[in-house]
Amino acid sequence: MIEAILFDLDGLMVDSEPHSIASWQAVLAKRGVQFDQLALDWILGQRLNETAEYAIRSFHLPDRPEDLACEKSDYQIAHLNGSVTAMPGVIDLLDWIDRSGLKKAVASSGLRRYIDAVLSAVNLRERFNVIISADDVVNGKPAPDVFLAAANALHVAPENCLVLEDAPLGVQAAKAAGMTCWAVPNAHSRALDLSLADRILSSLSEVKTSLTSDE
Repeated sequence: MIEAILFDLDGLMVDSEPHSIASWQAVLAKRGVQFDQLALDWILGQRLNETAEYAIRSFHLPDRPEDLACEKSDYQIAHLNGSVTAMPGVIDLLDWIDRSGLKKAVASSGLRRYIDAVLSAVNLRERFNVIISADDVVNGKPAPDVFLAAANALHVAPENCLVLEDAPLGVQAAKAAGMTCWAVPNAHSRALDLSLADRILSSLSEVKTSLTSDE
């Protein structure tokens, strides 16, 4: 029985992937390099420091991972205004969850200050009392840490949690946590392998319909 819904952030609740990619490209352009499509596919769902490490390793950059990650995060937060929008159906879904009595949380690979900034930019920050970020766990996705931490904070058993994800690493993490996972891919992740998900939906608007039809 589903008692809680755990939301990924980027690409799932907010259309932030283009802005994140543009931010990485802006930061790397200063160093004379640019992500290719393979790199862009790989970073979906990764923690910021892991992406920074990947960039440094791939492009032989002299930066420290923490410095490069901070520069990218600072750039993205500084350019959030008007660059990120809520995904279709997210507000209606949150309203329905609140009416239904289900619990909810954000469980993201992003840093806390970034998560707070993005949610505030789309007027969703006050909708969540529980937010688990990369700052709160040791291992990032595909490890299950972030989802298990969210379940613990909500006082809900993992098997009673539904995870909504858009990227393969997030789906892997949810299944590793022993949770039900529905994938809601976006334009950037639709072509990736989401076969581990229990269901693949076309939009957040389908989540309520699928939950109520299962009752």
